[in-house]
Amino acid sequence: MGQGGSGGTSESTGSGGILWQIIWLILLVLAAIWVAGFCAWWYIMLIPFTVCLPPMAAVTDILLRGTQLTYFCAKNMMDANTFNEAWNSAASTVPPTVLVIQNSG
Repeated sequence: MGQGGSGGTSESTGSGGILWQIIWLILLVLAAIWVAGFCAWWYIMLIPFTVCLPPMAAVTDILLRGTQLTYFCAKNMMDANTFNEAWNSAASTVPPTVLVIQNSG
């Protein structure tokens, strides 16, 4: 699988078919949205405390991955991945981001 830049986009699709897309859609609607909402609330509440308590960053990192669960399900639905294929690519399946760094000088 070719991993392109940020976001873990893959050029190939999974070995699952329409049934796997339906399974991922059901998981997205019935579970992922609710889990992501729960994690997002806790992430918002706890992230300011990581300034004073840097070890808490491990907790907020897990919560951030929980908020990205909807992306994970949607990505695997569109790629028609089986659970095994999704599990193998889980670490690199993150939403694409655009990071702009400005030099002050």
